[in-house]
Amino acid sequence: MNNLRKVGLSALAGSLVAFSANAVELSVSGKTEVTYSGTKDSVNGNKWGSGNEITFSGSGDVNGMTATYTAVIADGGQANSNTSETFASSSLMLDMGDMGTIGFDQGVGEFGVSTIDDKMPYAYEEIWTYTSASNGLIAAGGCNVLGYKNSFSGINFSLEIDPGHSTTATDTNGCTGDGVNTGNDTNASGYNWAITAAPMDGLNVGIGYGTEENKDGVTTGVTDETFQTAYATYATGPVTVGYQRSEANHGSTAGEADQTIDIYGVSFNVNENFAISINEMKRESGAIAGTAGVEEETTGFGASYTMGSASIRVLTADTNNPGLDAGAKDQEHTEISLLLAF
Repeated sequence: MNNLRKVGLSALAGSLVAFSANAVELSVSGKTEVTYSGTKDSVNGNKWGSGNEITFSGSGDVNGMTATYTAVIADGGQANSNTSETFASSSLMLDMGDMGTIGFDQGVGEFGVSTIDDKMPYAYEEIWTYTSASNGLIAAGGCNVLGYKNSFSGINFSLEIDPGHSTTATDTNGCTGDGVNTGNDTNASGYNWAITAAPMDGLNVGIGYGTEENKDGVTTGVTDETFQTAYATYATGPVTVGYQRSEANHGSTAGEADQTIDIYGVSFNVNENFAISINEMKRESGAIAGTAGVEEETTGFGASYTMGSASIRVLTADTNNPGLDAGAKDQEHTEISLLLAF
């Protein structure tokens, strides 16, 4: 009996070795970044910081279709929402050729409006990243969502379907792994899509729309939230200019007013290594429940210099009425970053 067991185990081990030999090989890339940043009139503490990210990706043939897997390990795991998780984001995609690509997305942002939430030309990052400003869009952002994308005669279509997520501050089941769903506190679901095209040399345009439905079964009088956006950028020589308009209708959720957002930008490539940009964003809320509307205005300057795999980037931004709070102090943020990609 022991001999038979040894033979059986040997055969099983051999089959596993044969299977592993045919497995898809993963490629590895990554980046590490050191930053010096701070916000005026804030308690900044140590202004030095760092960030690291490692990306594993691989693809293989599945009955004539191409399956692609991507997983990203980053500091803090899944945006610090679940410290037991290693992966910050991941996605599984199946390219069906002319029939398009379907996929499951956990935080990468492969589909829908999140792919065009701010398409303005930047030398570094979006100017609203660190000053409590917002671009106003309320898409699910690729957290446990299904997606589809395809191109038709030069027009690109991308759809994100959000089966459900939690909007509560206590939610800890956001982009979780290991087969975990979003839990019993799921209270919102919806869909969003984006269409982009390049109708002529240098010109890129796009539109997007989405809706989120409240379905907690507890809050009464809460209507669906909808949002839409449209943008255009034009590049000629070293100069790129752009404009984007977004609108968000928050229904009656938490008494939030409707918002309109306008973003402008221009970038200039001084040479093949050095670029600069100037941008402005205005976000305006409508009047609600006797409270006057507020305009939040953000202006910023960015610059980047690339030397092979290394980049030095600078961003400075100033926001008036941050968070659409007329009584809040202006926020001025400056960041200097050294990035190494490998």
